[in-house]
Amino acid sequence: MRLQQTYQFIFIALWLFAAVLAWKKINVQPAWSPIVWQPTVESVSNQPLYQTQLIPNAGQHSSHSASIEVLPSGDVISFWFAGSREGGKDVQIFQSYFKQKQQTWTEPKGILNVPQLAEDLGRYISKIGNPLVFLDKEKRMWLYFVTVSYGGWAGSSLNLMFSDDLGKTWGKPKRLVTSPFINVSTLVRNTMYGMEDGSMLLPVYHEFAAQFPELLRVSSGGEVIDKVRMYGHGGGIQPSIVQGKDDETYAFMRSGSHTQDWKVIRLKSIYEGQTWQDFTLTELPNPNSAQIVAKVDDDLWIWVGNHNPDNRQNLTLAVSHDLEGGWQVAYQFEHGKQNEAFSYPAITQDKDGVWHLLYTYKRKNIKHVQFNRAWLHQVMQKAGIE
Repeated sequence: MRLQQTYQFIFIALWLFAAVLAWKKINVQPAWSPIVWQPTVESVSNQPLYQTQLIPNAGQHSSHSASIEVLPSGDVISFWFAGSREGGKDVQIFQSYFKQKQQTWTEPKGILNVPQLAEDLGRYISKIGNPLVFLDKEKRMWLYFVTVSYGGWAGSSLNLMFSDDLGKTWGKPKRLVTSPFINVSTLVRNTMYGMEDGSMLLPVYHEFAAQFPELLRVSSGGEVIDKVRMYGHGGGIQPSIVQGKDDETYAFMRSGSHTQDWKVIRLKSIYEGQTWQDFTLTELPNPNSAQIVAKVDDDLWIWVGNHNPDNRQNLTLAVSHDLEGGWQVAYQFEHGKQNEAFSYPAITQDKDGVWHLLYTYKRKNIKHVQFNRAWLHQVMQKAGIE
């Protein structure tokens, strides 16, 4: 009994020591820095543009969760995970370049796999997934991804590696410390943003025990220096952060598995994401599937997701003029059979004003859609949207 009490005392003492260190670390951080939003770009062409193609498949049975970034040359780079099945031991993170002049994707190249990651990170790895790419103002490429050692995705750890030559070579990956305690159940999905002081604002989410979104503030060296709980009552995950009017910040999230309201969740911040107001439900249906929001201009925003409360058989484009009112459906990119899935959209805009949309296509491929402002206005007119 005395030995057990000793162990309990040691455990409590260590827990309190870790809590004090975590509290001190948070309280010595510099003031919150303004977000550097991606500029919106006018299209160079007034002619409607809409093109689609599948990114080449390197023989994988299953492909999922693409991320995309525009390079200084105007080319585009993408990452996704693929293998025999989601969570399989053979899953790799793949990388491919879209060459603008040729309008073609390069052959996918596997850059991360389970055995190599286990060796690099010095720990057992059972599966990998959800890559997220970002190019900072110094032209340094960040690639986040999640790994699982035991259990499901709720037990994920967050990892990061850098490239100083736009993805040609990569440094050694490292595991981020997002919690001073267990340090698991931190996942990524949607776009991160730079901040004026050189740090990065990374939207993440948790799934273990309860589901909720957070923002991580990450130093230029890749260390977590601050964390903000966006909504602590469970539910919404995979926040998509977007700039609103008057420098307001919005987050739109998939419904999550712990809710009975199968709709997209909206959060609003008037303090650059440092504090958040209570959530509201939009009228956008959502079958607990990834979605993305992007700003077109000061009077127009686009949403891409599964506009269905039950399944992922469609992928829909909706528009809003203020992010506060209603969303209007403008176009359906996909409308398949009930057992088909079109999901996990990622979107960015290149220097010519062309939007590049990637999404999982029937879990077999990653599909690439290009469209411009003229096409967007055309489909809005057809849908009777002013």
